[in-house]
Amino acid sequence: MKKVSYEWQPSRVWYYVLRVFFWVLFHTLWPLRVVGRENVPRKGAAIIVSNHLSMIDPFAVGFGAGRIVNYMAKEELFRNPFVGFIIRRLGAFPVDRSRRDPASIRTALTVLKSGELLGMFPEGTRSTTGELQELRAGAARLAARTRTPIIPAAVYNTHRALPKGGFPRPARICVAFGRPFELAELYDRNDKGVVMERALDTIRENIEELLQTGATMEQA
Repeated sequence: MKKVSYEWQPSRVWYYVLRVFFWVLFHTLWPLRVVGRENVPRKGAAIIVSNHLSMIDPFAVGFGAGRIVNYMAKEELFRNPFVGFIIRRLGAFPVDRSRRDPASIRTALTVLKSGELLGMFPEGTRSTTGELQELRAGAARLAARTRTPIIPAAVYNTHRALPKGGFPRPARICVAFGRPFELAELYDRNDKGVVMERALDTIRENIEELLQTGATMEQA
């Protein structure tokens, strides 16, 4: 099995070239509405956490944010030379979801210490029902360790645009960004058990509120 490199290789040139490509997609096949872009700072580190419905979610969130969003992406994607090349240039780096992965954590810390945006899907995988699944604690732990603000985000209708195991189809999609917040209750604590549960509840509540924004706009 080919060994996957954890080297972080974002390219602003590739980012802007591919942004043009996605500008076309998000104005034709998948008309994209962005809400709350002003909540994404123009510079400085932050962790964007979003629900996950489709393979196009990272591109929708990244396009909506207007900055390079560096994603933890499942290791299997990087085994495809073409896909791996493209997503690396967009700032993605691999994570082994089957175990604790120190290499991906080190890369994530490098991203944040460099003042960049880190994108994470705390559900860990795409939702097949459209409902927000149980959240993993990785994003909260990184936010606590680096004292980095979290920006909640929500994608809406992307599972209709590109269903899991299906083909692209026309659909109107939405990405919404909420106000940044910090998990200060996790700072400088040795016993994070109960506090971590409350922190994950806070992240969940913020994402669910933004999902309601997407549902309201579809009905309008």
